[in-house]
Amino acid sequence: MNDQKIASLMPIEACKRLKSAQSIVVVGSTSSGKSTLIYTLVNHKIIPYISIGVGDKCQTTIIPCDFLFDERITKNEYFALQIRIKDFSFNPIHIKFMEMLTKLYVANGYDIEEAMDAFDSNFMNGILEPADASYHLGRIASKISIESIKQIVESALRHIDNAEESFNARVKRIKAAPDKRTVSTEAVRSIVMEDMWSELPEMLIRKYQNWLIEIGVAIQNRLALCMGIDHLIDITREYSTEYNDVLPYGGEVLQHLFDPYEPYSLIVENMTMVCRPREVLIHELRNMFDKRIPLRFCIRDTMGLNQISMDGNSMKDALDIALNCSPDNIILLMSLQERDDVIFKCCEAINSKSSKAKKLGIPINVIFTKADIAISNIINKSTRDTVELMQEDYTKHIFPAISSIESKINDYISTLKEESTSWLSIRYLDENIDPIQLALNEEESDTPELKQQKYEMRKHFRKEGLYKKISDILYKTQLKILPSGIKSPLFVTVKNTELPAVDISVDKKTLNQVFMEIQNTLTQDKATVNGYQITDTRRIHGQSVIRYYSNLQIGLGYTTNAYVYGNFSINMKGMLKRVLKNNIPEFSNLYESKAIKTLADNIEEVELDRLIEELDNTKTMTDSAFADVNPVLLEYLPTKEQKLQVLHLIFRNYFASSEKFYMVFDKVAFNLSYGNIKVHKMVNDIYHEPSFTYDEIIRKIQTGFLELFSSENFMELLAQEIGNAMTELVNKMFIII
Repeated sequence: MNDQKIASLMPIEACKRLKSAQSIVVVGSTSSGKSTLIYTLVNHKIIPYISIGVGDKCQTTIIPCDFLFDERITKNEYFALQIRIKDFSFNPIHIKFMEMLTKLYVANGYDIEEAMDAFDSNFMNGILEPADASYHLGRIASKISIESIKQIVESALRHIDNAEESFNARVKRIKAAPDKRTVSTEAVRSIVMEDMWSELPEMLIRKYQNWLIEIGVAIQNRLALCMGIDHLIDITREYSTEYNDVLPYGGEVLQHLFDPYEPYSLIVENMTMVCRPREVLIHELRNMFDKRIPLRFCIRDTMGLNQISMDGNSMKDALDIALNCSPDNIILLMSLQERDDVIFKCCEAINSKSSKAKKLGIPINVIFTKADIAISNIINKSTRDTVELMQEDYTKHIFPAISSIESKINDYISTLKEESTSWLSIRYLDENIDPIQLALNEEESDTPELKQQKYEMRKHFRKEGLYKKISDILYKTQLKILPSGIKSPLFVTVKNTELPAVDISVDKKTLNQVFMEIQNTLTQDKATVNGYQITDTRRIHGQSVIRYYSNLQIGLGYTTNAYVYGNFSINMKGMLKRVLKNNIPEFSNLYESKAIKTLADNIEEVELDRLIEELDNTKTMTDSAFADVNPVLLEYLPTKEQKLQVLHLIFRNYFASSEKFYMVFDKVAFNLSYGNIKVHKMVNDIYHEPSFTYDEIIRKIQTGFLELFSSENFMELLAQEIGNAMTELVNKMFIII
């Protein structure tokens, strides 16, 4: 393996190797520099086409996106896009529509004619482009018929106006109830509108639903046209940023998908962009990595982390989302432009999640950003002779300003449990126009010590400082994944690049008793079952259902606190992880029961030899693999099977650490709650069924979980997911060639 050289790959081939690449989630509030960090990693040929969604602005793309970088992609202009499509759900649009319509109806004194006169393009803009930016429909406004929905709404309001009990009378009656007096009148009006809307004639409701469904069709058609395909399916395609290349031109596709105001978030579940990283990043990392090891890693820009506020609760939520992505590492950015009290609150939030991160073996690297702006602000407030800020002011005050910033950062760091902290500019200017670097470049009468001090300081304001930090994170992450004593990933040639090099499988029959106990807990234990079933008989609010579904998709629970509607507190992933942990206390139980198998059908025997040679260079596992076996048996055992036994022992030893246990079962719990394709389909089929009310949706989803856990298929699913999680972890040790 030592003579292995980097082989070139096309982007689509690099995409097939995604699971074996290190993954890093970047967490940062608005304007913390997260988008700029991604910008500094993507190569210069791609950046012009995605910069519409990357930059110093509040609104960024709301489609979860992974950026896979692989040095083996030889051309900067080549890239691949992997798009995962989801069923269109009109639920978020419906909730916003009901909210806006209620306000319109009330504001116009419950008068239908006046309400319909006010039902104009301005009113529709509030629905097409909601203030919370949860979705965007403005780009397809011309495809959405205002006249059609006005006719539907007018008919609906006439039914509501002619109801036996009027809208206003219902509001007063509900508001007067003893347990509803503390509820705002606006909230009660929303309840009444939702109730009366659900009581409309079925034909009218169907017309309204068809109008919503047509919005989904318009989005699907727009994306299909953008991608140059006839109908939408999960696809992976290669493109070039150059016209008349061997690959089709994809500049416009990138611009569409990274435009934050396109409507695609309602039909795209996730996308992966695969390209070569910036050349300067490759060069910088060569100083740390073995030149034979290709630079490849994945930056995850996950929905829910794009527009978080800089406060403690938002930071906790963001870290929970990041940890539930099961990354290999987390980079957390905090802007030094924020107030001290805000940053200290965020540090407390980080500490509250540090134990969870340590259990999962996921380091949190805290980087304080916008240091250049913070330093400039300090210098700007210093005593000077001119109104204008001059270069001389920077030269004069640069050391006290940097010392002041470092003192503050040290105060923040002193409260953090995390060991990996640093500070950077994240906004990079050429040293000839950067006043901070110009001040630090002054070398008149500098002592050798001062020259060295300035040199170290300049790193914080140069892109090389960021690249050094990234390279350090990547290097440490790779070492963490590898078995003890192994310093670099192993090259493996496989028969099929879409399959893992080494496969770990779990035999459900062997673990039948353990699995039955898990199944009994999930289906028979009253406390557990009531914990994920909807026991409140009152109607569940639609907004609560949407929030629960959104959180379920990213591995979080949701707790309601409604006064009028029904309440619930459900965390499917957390509940499953707890049950699994209680019944499978450690990996040794699985190995001792002979439930785990190690397979290597996707590699030739010569590759197996090389793997064992690297993973067991002391021959410890090789010597002990057959220590107590009758030699006669070995005469009948093929050589590859003998080597598989050695490999099995190597990985048994690898999984012995508790850190790996938490990593694996965290992934298993998420997949059983949403990530597995069968669970995913069960949940989405119910959620996207237009004939179900919101209350029916959440009750049917939770009943669906009970039925799934009760089925014989659940045992198979559980064994499969444990094996998949172990397989994914093992294969991150390899570079597939």
